[in-house]
Amino acid sequence: MAVTPSKTPRLIALFLAWAWAVVSLGIEINAFFKSHKDKRDIEDLVPSPTTISINTNDVFRSGAVVTAGCATVIALCTLFIILLIFDRPSSLSASGRPSMATRTLPLQYLSLGFFSLWIFSAQVPVTVFVAQRSPKIVASLAGITIPASVVKTIESSLGVRTRYKDYHYLILVAVLPWFTFLFTLIAAVVSYLASTRRADTNQVEVEQKAAA
Repeated sequence: MAVTPSKTPRLIALFLAWAWAVVSLGIEINAFFKSHKDKRDIEDLVPSPTTISINTNDVFRSGAVVTAGCATVIALCTLFIILLIFDRPSSLSASGRPSMATRTLPLQYLSLGFFSLWIFSAQVPVTVFVAQRSPKIVASLAGITIPASVVKTIESSLGVRTRYKDYHYLILVAVLPWFTFLFTLIAAVVSYLASTRRADTNQVEVEQKAAA
């Protein structure tokens, strides 16, 4: 009878990756809405006819890539967990053919590995931007652009926080997805090891049959 390789370690690794992806997706969505609210609040502080434009595209675009990666990891882990949960000895064929949870192991570790690198590649700039940058603020009065030095003075007088790291929800965006990357990578490694173990088991079975 075919046996599901490393079933319990895979379930644990997939659940942890799933859980952190859910947390990261939540803080990304929360940051999106809170940042828009804060931008509106800052714009409301500026008296008419002065207008300001607050550009946060650097963090927003990289964060959107991380968000997409987390959402995909949630979907993948959910699918793989379901396959494992419903993977029981009674569901295996009489011929001992591996179950779907086992046959798809290469797909599992390749997809999880890919999206762990996806999150890593986007999370690096997010972390750097939050730690070192500020939004690009452009102010104008009656269509005339106000010098940046004057804008800085106005920001100070209004007590406006303009550095990304001054906002706690952006700090969470810079930190928590790293755990999603880590546990997704661990899940990919565990799946790869399970696939290797399956291949070794198959080789032993072949040798035993040949010897018989």
